[in-house]
This record gives sequence, structure tokens and C-alpha cells, in this order.
Amino acid sequence: MRRSTIRMSVHEPTDGIIKDLIKQHAASKNTTLGLYKRYDQEELEIQKRTFTDPKKPNNKLAHDYRGYIINQVVGYLWGNPIAYQIDKLKYDESKYKTYNDKLSNFNILNTIDDADSELGKIMGICGYAARLLYVDTEGVERVMNLSPWEVVFIQDKNRINHAMRYYKELYREGNEQKERTRVEWYDSTYVSFYVENKDGNYVLDEEGQKSHLFDDVPVILFQNNDEERGDFEKVETLIDAYDKNRSDSTNEVETFANAYMKFKGVSVDKEVIDGAKQTGAFEVPEEGDVDFITKNINDTFVENTRKNLNEDIHKFSASVDMADEKFSGANQSGESRKWKLIDLENKAGTKARKFSKGLREQFKVLCSAWKKKGIQLNYLDVFWEFKRNLPIDLLYVGDAVSKLKGMHSDQTLLGLIPYIDDVSYELNLMEQEKELLGKRVNLDKVIDNERDEES
Repeated sequence: MRRSTIRMSVHEPTDGIIKDLIKQHAASKNTTLGLYKRYDQEELEIQKRTFTDPKKPNNKLAHDYRGYIINQVVGYLWGNPIAYQIDKLKYDESKYKTYNDKLSNFNILNTIDDADSELGKIMGICGYAARLLYVDTEGVERVMNLSPWEVVFIQDKNRINHAMRYYKELYREGNEQKERTRVEWYDSTYVSFYVENKDGNYVLDEEGQKSHLFDDVPVILFQNNDEERGDFEKVETLIDAYDKNRSDSTNEVETFANAYMKFKGVSVDKEVIDGAKQTGAFEVPEEGDVDFITKNINDTFVENTRKNLNEDIHKFSASVDMADEKFSGANQSGESRKWKLIDLENKAGTKARKFSKGLREQFKVLCSAWKKKGIQLNYLDVFWEFKRNLPIDLLYVGDAVSKLKGMHSDQTLLGLIPYIDDVSYELNLMEQEKELLGKRVNLDKVIDNERDEES
């Protein structure tokens, strides 16, 4: 069963239905919230470890592999903003400009590049993410990313017909501060607001029910994969083992560095030990001796275990160890590095396809509101491109684009250049430059004409 979705036939929400959905979603909520907390370095297994002997060193070294895995693929796929465009061939010049300006303003007002990146991060952590479309008090369409552990999608006959968002809020009752649950219920026409009353029942609050101005459920599901699993879930036991390995190694060093000494031919008591701590020396008879006891630790075994765990974590999470000599060594060629990125690229490709599915649904819902304002943009005519965030060889890119000139349109060629985020904007700049050059006066020609007239 997917974490995001509950199959249920619902027409109108009731107190019983809301309570039932919250109960059914509890396991998914705990899982997704737990994943986010562990990404945020909270509630890790190593942090919970205790020993029966309180005096024994208990280092709790947490290694942020979860953050490394997520941040790497987010930077790789969303480090360069997604380039959004409209199919220019489907509209005349005037309509294309109007629709393109509308899309551009929507992206700017919603800082969509940052919103996309953050949504991709949550998607990778929790296995799925959610985005809300709404119209603000000024009549402008806006987006807001929602925490997945607060959202339930209700599916009936293989289609999401409703979405419910529920979250805790604080309120005051007299001088006392209390907590209650607030619920937002979305269908294809309305959003209804419910609040938990003193009896623990859900009733409509003062906002009641109102139209959300879209023609479909305005809460959009973005899946990380079909199973809705996070990027580091399958390697969590390996990460926990790595933390334990490094913590135990540090415990060993700390234990034998601070505690164990050997006394030969001399007796010591607490007073002698305390005196040695102050002076840094022991007084021993001629036949006596004081020495540290050192433990023979198999450093090779410990280091090999650490290395194997590190390699397995990267291999099974499809991430790249940038510090590995096999990747970053001076003898590595650009082509060989591409093959070492293949697992990361495969994972990014799946993410891009799933994210595109969510974006398509987003624009379907968004365009339904725009049509009511006279913007007759077909959501199927909006398209986008993910540009991998890699070091750019400008000479290589320039050479490739120049060689393809005449074989493809300028729009296609500009789309191949990684640092160009908005191809339509770049084409407009090029047109403006052409017009400006056409208006410039050719002084050489003017001087030649004047000479001809004089002669």
C-alpha cells in the first residue's frame, strides 16, 4: 500500500470519516516524519545507545550519510533550475507572448526554482511530497509545498478525488494554552475547514466552505518512485552500523588512553594516583616500574570494515563518493567519470519522470484557473527540461552547438546550453539585439554617399 493514498469512496467528509482517515494514516505519518527527523540528524540509533556501566566511554558519532545522499541528487537534478517553456508553434505571436508572460510571472512570484528544489528534497527523503495550489487574497495563483506527513490523498476508482491536510495548532482558552487538530478538506470544487472541538469531534470552523477556483483537486502528489520509498531507506542499517563502528573505535582509544596502567614492584593507592595527576610523575623504587597497558587492536580489520560499509552505502543508495580516488583521482578521465555517475543518473532519471508527472497534473489544475481569466493555455503545451548540474566545459558546448547549427532550430540549440534557464527569454534578447543592430547608422556608408554627392 502506498503511504500517500488511502482507497475510500467518499462524497462528503464527516467527523467519523476524518477520524478514520487520520487513524489509517498514522503509520504512514510516523514513517515519513521519522525519515525526515533522521535526515535532520534526530532520533538516530547511535544516539539512543546506552551501556550498563555509566563510566564506560560512550561516544555517539553520527555520520550524515542521509544528508549526503539526498543533497547530492537534489544538487545534481535541481541545482540548475528547471527550464519551463510553452510550445511556440501552437499560438500566434501575440497569444504566445501573453501566455509566456503569465507563466514567467507565475514562476517568479512563487520563486518556483527554490520551491521545486525543496519539493525534490522532501520527495527524496520521505518517498513522496505534496504541493498545494491556491489563489491568494489578491487573486494571484500561488503554490505551497506541504509536509507529506500532514497530507492524505483519497483515491476512488484509480483517481484521486479528495485530499485532506491535517496539522496541530496551538490556541488559548482563557489563560491556558492548548493544542488541537485543524483539517483542510479539498475536492474538485471546494475547500472545507474543520477544527477539533472540546469533545474531540471535527466541526466546520468559522471559515466554513469556499470555492478554491480550480476545476480539480488542487493538492498535487509528487512520488519519488512507485513504491514511495525514500532514497536512503534501504541503507539505513548500513549507516547505523557505520556510526557504531566509528563510535566503538573512538571508545577503544579513549578507554585505553585514559584508564589502564601497569605497576611493577610498587603498590599504589588513590592518594598516589591523585598526586600523579597533579605532578605528572610517579615515585618508584629502583626495582619498580610503571607502564601503560596497550591493547592490540586489529586496525586493518576495523579499517576494512569501515571502508566496506562506506562503499556499500554509496553503492546501494546510488550515490557517488566524491572523495573516492576511483572517481576524483588525477588519472580519471571525463569519460570514465561519466560511467561512475551512471547509477546516480539512473536514479535522477526516475526522479525527473515522476516529478514531471506531478508537474503535468499541476499545470492541468493551474490552467483551469487561468482559463477563467481568459488565458486559454492548453496545459499539454507547457513543457520543461531538467538540466544536470555538472561542471561546464564551455569550449566543448560552444563547439557542439556551432557544429549543429543549421541541423536544429535556435530554440533547440539554446536548450542544449546548460546555463540558459529560460530559452524563450534568450530568444527574445537575440531578437531585440537584431532589431537594435538594424536601427544603427552605418557611418562608413553615410560618408561614402556624401563623397559621391560632392563629386
